Amino acid sequence: MGILVTLSWLVLLPAICFAPPLPLRPSTGTGTNPVIPAASEPAVTESEPVEESDEEVRHPLAEKVLRATLPAAHTPAKHGQTDGPYLIAQRTIVEDYCGWGWVRKEDDTWRQARWIAIEPTVGVCPIPHTFLPRPEDDNNQQYRFYGDFAPYRAYEPQADMWVDVFILKGFLSLGPAEPIRRDPPAQASSRPNRFAERGANMLRP
Repeated sequence: MGILVTLSWLVLLPAICFAPPLPLRPSTGTGTNPVIPAASEPAVTESEPVEESDEEVRHPLAEKVLRATLPAAHTPAKHGQTDGPYLIAQRTIVEDYCGWGWVRKEDDTWRQARWIAIEPTVGVCPIPHTFLPRPEDDNNQQYRFYGDFAPYRAYEPQADMWVDVFILKGFLSLGPAEPIRRDPPAQASSRPNRFAERGANMLRP
C-alpha cells in the first residue's frame, strides 16, 4: 500500500508542477482601475493651396475716401498764397468746350470778364475742384484768384481759337453764385453745323 502511494505521488507531482497557469479573471470594475484606451489622434487634413494672383490689389487712399464723402463744392475756404492783387473768378462749365470759367477785376462786370484756362502751381495751390469728388461739383462757385496770367495761351479745338491761361497761386472761396448768362468766346461758332469745313488755325493770335 505504501509503495502505491509513493508511486502515485511521483506521477502526479510533475504534472502539477509543470501545469500551464490558469487564465486571469476579467475585471468587474471594482478594485483596480480599468485600462483606458489611448485617444486616437485626429486626422491631419491638408488645406487647399491659396492661389496667388498676379493682379496688385490697391486699397483706396484715406484722402480719396474722405473726398468721396464731402458734399458738393466743399472746398477749403482758403488755400495757397492769398496775398496781393486778386481777380474775381467763377467756375463755368460749358458742354463740349474747354476752359475753366471767367475772371474779372473787382470793379468790372461779367461783360468785361476774360474766359480762361487754368493751371495749378505744383506744390503751392491745386485747382479748386481737385478737392471734390467730381470736377463739375464746383460749377457756379465763385472765388478770389491770386496769381498771374501765363505768357502763353491754350488752344480750344471746338472753337478753333486760343484762350488765356491763368496760373493759380492761391484762392479764397466766396461760395455759390448765380450762373453767368454769357457764352465763352466764339462758342457760337463751335456749335454743330457751323463752319464745319473750316481748318484749324495753327497760328497763335
